[in-house]
Amino acid sequence: MQRCPRAFVLRYGIAAYAADHPTGQMLKDAFEIQTPWILMQMSIRETIRDYVEDYQLGMKWSKNLIRLKFSQIFRYKIQDRNSIIKQLPDWEEPGSMFRTVKPEKHLEQIGAKRCVDLLENDSFIELLNTMSIKSIRPTKSKNIDGVKVYNSADFLAQNGQRSISLIRINLFGIQSVDQIKYNAALFSLGMKNQTIVQYSWQNGRWSIHRTTVCDEEKQSLRKLIHLDSIEMERVLKLVGPRNNLEQVPFADSSRACTYCSVRFLCPAKDGLEEAKMEQMSLMC
Repeated sequence: MQRCPRAFVLRYGIAAYAADHPTGQMLKDAFEIQTPWILMQMSIRETIRDYVEDYQLGMKWSKNLIRLKFSQIFRYKIQDRNSIIKQLPDWEEPGSMFRTVKPEKHLEQIGAKRCVDLLENDSFIELLNTMSIKSIRPTKSKNIDGVKVYNSADFLAQNGQRSISLIRINLFGIQSVDQIKYNAALFSLGMKNQTIVQYSWQNGRWSIHRTTVCDEEKQSLRKLIHLDSIEMERVLKLVGPRNNLEQVPFADSSRACTYCSVRFLCPAKDGLEEAKMEQMSLMC
């Protein structure tokens, strides 16, 4: 929402509550369409989940099997993406995301390498060999002071009753120290005495960050979540009963528009600054 309140409203407002309407259903489908690069990232996470589950059952994959599993998952995701696009109405836009694509060989190579590098990382192997690891469903929410929060770790690792760790795979590169701490605090909400282990891709290798979150940091984050939920409700109410988007702000930067799934419905498709100026004139 911070990058683009309008996309937030379209996704979690109109698309969620107007699924029975053709435009609402079309919006829902549009938000499921991701770029091949994002699908590669999603395939890495899914491959790692499958590997961990099999490893817990005593089945260890070879390097070739890791690569094969990743390629299969990636190709299935590309097929699903193309299937959604074929069901959508035709949009005559040169820059539209709604074009079918083929699995790109270099993305398969990149994704497979990152899977192999993580699964052969000494730290990750130690966790697999010393802890009982369970996957956490990505759709699982936490109820924090009456607010559903969706930002979970990938795995729960436990060594008897003595040690509990949450493991998160950060696929979009290294983050700042503050962001690492913020994520750790968010993952740890609702739990006690756990270490947050985050693996982040940086400069061709996986970096590891271990964080223990104090109660003060959790309390500060609870207040922030409360304020964020209030702002989300405020923005959603701007559309009103007629789904009027005139008062909903546009993106903070044109970069947010580059791969936006609903750009075809937005006045900013012809220029972000021009759309903002037009909006200001309508509100005067």
